Amino acid sequence: MAAPRLRLVSSRGSSSPRPLPSRRGLVCAGGGITGAIYEIGVLAALEDRLDGFSLTECDVFVGVSAGAYVGALVANGTSPSVLYRNATHPRGEGLDRLSFFRPNLGEIVSRAVSAPRIVFEALRDLRESPGDLTLTDLVASLAGLLPSGFFLLDGLEAWLSEWLSQPGRTNDFRTLRRDLRLVAVALDSGETRVFGASAGETVPISRAVAASCALPGFFRPVRIDGVDYIDGGVRKTAHISLALKDRCGLVLCVNPIVPLRFPLAPALSPRHPGQGALAGRGLLSVLDQVFRLSLHSRLRYGLDRYRREYPDADIVLFEPKAEELPRLMRNMMRTSGRVRIAEYAYRTTQQKLDAEYGRLSRVFERHGLRLRPATSVRRALRRRTAAQSSAS
Repeated sequence: MAAPRLRLVSSRGSSSPRPLPSRRGLVCAGGGITGAIYEIGVLAALEDRLDGFSLTECDVFVGVSAGAYVGALVANGTSPSVLYRNATHPRGEGLDRLSFFRPNLGEIVSRAVSAPRIVFEALRDLRESPGDLTLTDLVASLAGLLPSGFFLLDGLEAWLSEWLSQPGRTNDFRTLRRDLRLVAVALDSGETRVFGASAGETVPISRAVAASCALPGFFRPVRIDGVDYIDGGVRKTAHISLALKDRCGLVLCVNPIVPLRFPLAPALSPRHPGQGALAGRGLLSVLDQVFRLSLHSRLRYGLDRYRREYPDADIVLFEPKAEELPRLMRNMMRTSGRVRIAEYAYRTTQQKLDAEYGRLSRVFERHGLRLRPATSVRRALRRRTAAQSSAS
């Protein structure tokens, strides 16, 4: 299987503050549940190759959506190796306790109770103004029957709050030794909120993670101080600029969201002849592809801009190839298959580091890091496999 795409971005000419070679940033983009697992696999592989350096030692952590969850854990000192072991454990320690899909029953019931009134008003308007209202107007008025999100993020927030309250960890941005930036978007104003950016941030980390993960339509918006917040990926899938503005000379970014790509010839859907592979799967698959295309194009645009604005920064971007995206990652909210996704991310990242070893070694050396050759990593991988076998 092909390795994930990795891009190096160097820039020349900018009035922005000069990045510091010894300052390192880790940016984890959005990507749903499967994206979080992919990020864990990539980070575990990368950490195994960095000699004498743990990714928990990065200076700045930026997390968006699923990346907010991963970033908050690593910023709190949890090694990607530990996260990888938990993700690939047969019982899925931690992950199975998050209860991602708690139905938003309270709002669903309240809207169901108001259904007769909403339907009556819609039909009345249509009868009284038959020339002014169209069928699409009627459908739009009935959209009020749908909840603001079908599921709650209470399970994620509760688990993370409990986990961060254990000794040696913190749920408070102010007492965290590393700089952590978690991004969400205010629903009513459309403004970006960067939790952790101010010295006096009082919002708990677990609450900020939940706000950043509130995928519109899927999860109910998370209310903080009277403001409803939704997924930070609505604006950008990865806010690399936050690490660059914090003068990081090296930025490591993991982006799980890439557009799906099917060969044109065999793309016909067996269930719906005459339609392509995605159109034959219905509206949700079409919207998912549109979402992926939009976010990925914005990421590429941002990288081109950073090339101009930050002349001395190196950005190392890890992402899967669109044409090689594992089937298990085509549904971002899928909870099964985590072991295969993590192993895929780990294996293909190692392959890419091997293929680009000479060039990447020079990049990391510019920032005081050493990339270990593949032979030493194979021994570490054998030890990892043996430890997992004994644990199971």
